[in-house]
Amino acid sequence: MAGERTVATKHGAMTMEQLAEMQPGMARLMVEYAERFWTMFYAAKAGNWPLAKYSHSEMMKLGRIVPVVRPKYADGMREFEAAFLGPLGAAIAAADWTAFETAYRRAVEGSDAYHDRFEKPFIRFRLPPEAPPFLEMEPGARRKS
Repeated sequence: MAGERTVATKHGAMTMEQLAEMQPGMARLMVEYAERFWTMFYAAKAGNWPLAKYSHSEMMKLGRIVPVVRPKYADGMREFEAAFLGPLGAAIAAADWTAFETAYRRAVEGSDAYHDRFEKPFIRFRLPPEAPPFLEMEPGARRKS
């Protein structure tokens, strides 16, 4: 490994190639993306617009990772976000449940179309029937000590 650039970590030196190999691919990113998409729906439904906005924002951050780790999906991700997450963001900003629900259903359909486009027709997001059990959906809820 002479001449390879390394980075020191508390566990030992790692090459840049090793660090690059550890970066998430689309499958790992999309699990987090789907979880935030799920959370965003139930937060908006409960009127917890700050949580819906946060989930949306985190999805947008994940989308910015795609061109770095999976360039072949970069254009598709930008197109999906413009066509579907843009309207969701506007509905969240307006605290408009009706517009949000319509935009959300369109985004699910759009997700299916993009999975088809990238030859992954076996991937279909489906909204779970319940809110994520690990987050409080009610606006202003505080954890009891």
